[in-house]
Amino acid sequence: MTFPTSPFSTLKPGQVQDLLPTDSQSASCHQWSQEEIDAITLAYAARRPLLVRGEPGTGKTQLARAVVASQADWALHAETIHPRFEPHELLYRFDAIKRLADAQIGPAELEKNEQNYWRPGVLWKAFGWVSAKPYLPKAESEKQPKAHVVLIDEIDKADSDLPNSLLEILSQRSFTIEALGKVIGGPGVDAPLVVITTNEERELPAAFLRRCVVLSLEPDADYRNWLVKRGEAHFGERATENGLRAERLPRGLLELAADQLVADRSKVKKAGLPPPGLAEYLDLLYAVLELFPDNPKRQREWVKRLSAYAYLKHGIVEGHPDLSQRREGVAAGKSF
Repeated sequence: MTFPTSPFSTLKPGQVQDLLPTDSQSASCHQWSQEEIDAITLAYAARRPLLVRGEPGTGKTQLARAVVASQADWALHAETIHPRFEPHELLYRFDAIKRLADAQIGPAELEKNEQNYWRPGVLWKAFGWVSAKPYLPKAESEKQPKAHVVLIDEIDKADSDLPNSLLEILSQRSFTIEALGKVIGGPGVDAPLVVITTNEERELPAAFLRRCVVLSLEPDADYRNWLVKRGEAHFGERATENGLRAERLPRGLLELAADQLVADRSKVKKAGLPPPGLAEYLDLLYAVLELFPDNPKRQREWVKRLSAYAYLKHGIVEGHPDLSQRREGVAAGKSF
């Protein structure tokens, strides 16, 4: 079933979305699931933020990149939250130090550089692109996005002040920058799609959750097969916009790396520690592809040899010798 008014109506579960490189991220790909397509469709139609929950490495962050990649001329505005993040930084940043330095020169310098002290945050860009443009670098302001996607990554890193500060903004779809006398957003502005991720390190306020569409990313019951399917999206033969891409790693190698991760994941979870997942799996495969691009035999040897360092990250754990990185039966000391 398709929905003509939804920009996501052509997406299909299992479809692989190529993600182009950016200034801060390398090229990658994303394999769409039905749950992701449904949740994105609901958030877009209801004009509610999408809160994406799940353990690290399940593709929460790249979901926003995949949304933008699936649409023509959409812009992504991303902010990663840290413990000292201030709520107003989602709206704007003000360079008080530069302004103070210019004040020493004189009023003329202040007037000339007034726009240089302000930097629009992700919400200002998304809710008020026209008013943000004069404050943006030329290369960024020359673009004219058809729509905006905001990624607020790892919101659980901040205390409750941050999600609470978003309640009125996301409800009213507008906010005011008092120092500039600017009202950003409002009834006549198309609301952006806001994607928020959490690793569940801190409980989010109930009032905030009620205002979100919530997607919990959970691997398939067959975790091994779930890993291999995503490995094939990254390293297997598949169609791309530029034609058929050749297989870069054989399926048997993807299965070998998945089997080891499943075994290690079970041991780590029994020890009550955060388990390895998709991110570690892909890191290992990218490494052996880089080291031995055309040598399947060496790839298998080094998947076994390097997997402990990709999957077992908790050091020496008392009572759990099976978490040691000194794997049995792995030949060491071989040169490249």
